[in-house]
Amino acid sequence: MRKLSAIVLLLGGLSVFISCGPAQISEESIRKSNQFYDAAYVSWRDQNDTLTAIRHLTRAVDANPENDDAQYLLGTIRLSRGEYEEAEIHLLAAVKYRQNNASKKVEAQNSLAVLYIHTKRYQEAVVLLEEASKEVLNRAPWLAYGNLGWAYTELGEYDKAIAAVKRALFDQPQFCVGLYRLGNAYYQKGEFDAAREALNEAVSIEAGGCDRMQEAFHLLGMVYLRLDSADDAMNAFNTCVEINPKTELGISCSNVTEED
Repeated sequence: MRKLSAIVLLLGGLSVFISCGPAQISEESIRKSNQFYDAAYVSWRDQNDTLTAIRHLTRAVDANPENDDAQYLLGTIRLSRGEYEEAEIHLLAAVKYRQNNASKKVEAQNSLAVLYIHTKRYQEAVVLLEEASKEVLNRAPWLAYGNLGWAYTELGEYDKAIAAVKRALFDQPQFCVGLYRLGNAYYQKGEFDAAREALNEAVSIEAGGCDRMQEAFHLLGMVYLRLDSADDAMNAFNTCVEINPKTELGISCSNVTEED
């Protein structure tokens, strides 16, 4: 950290340097922030203890708001919990503090775009994802292209959605979520044979739990109904129920099979 002529003030136990320029975060605060982040990561990844992770991450960003990794992880955890207002604050901070690291910035942009899709801010998501997908330092461009296809589907721009997801699959052919998104775009467009092909390919991939993707089996059942293939539809819905009968999708699939 640059040496500055400064007066040290203690604000609620947080040491900061005040100078003629922007406030500088002390080395001790940076150290504490990193320690809180490391503890949070262990709680989240190794112990599956989300609440403890959130507590550690909150302390991490309080100590050092510029800790982009802490901001990003806190934002993604909040996003996964449906806490969209809080998640947006931290993901926006992650994007801000990753401006000089393109490969990490696109990661934050992708998560922020997912938040925008969940909150029906589709055009904002498209802007972020267009930028992220075209970033040459993006190490996983298929994620951005796949989510771009999702955003375009929600906007009803199915041809753009199909083109985006196909670009994702060009980079990563085993991207089963992308195949699901492709199947959904085709389904919404009314091209049911193409939808069936994409969805069957998605659930035929064993790696990463793709063959247990409940959303894909639910949609596959809907596709088969459109194709007047009742037996195939029931097989898909039954598999959907077997995966988890208690989710919203599982209940929906169960209702279809009971009606039959």
